[in-house]
Amino acid sequence: MINRGSIVRIKRKESYWYNQTGTVATVDQSGIRYPAVVRFENVNYSGTNTNNFALDELVEVSEGK
Repeated sequence: MINRGSIVRIKRKESYWYNQTGTVATVDQSGIRYPAVVRFENVNYSGTNTNNFALDELVEVSEGK
């Protein structure tokens, strides 16, 4: 189960962070399409370091703190 603080690998092919790891900041339980907000160490072309993902686009690497 992916929870807040989990370290995840991104599997969305069109994402800037494809196959990179990030930390889950929040997981929304309301039923929206992209409920997981993932924060990364590096920034993308727009200068942001967060993005929303669907739970099936994430693979948990390890449980966070």
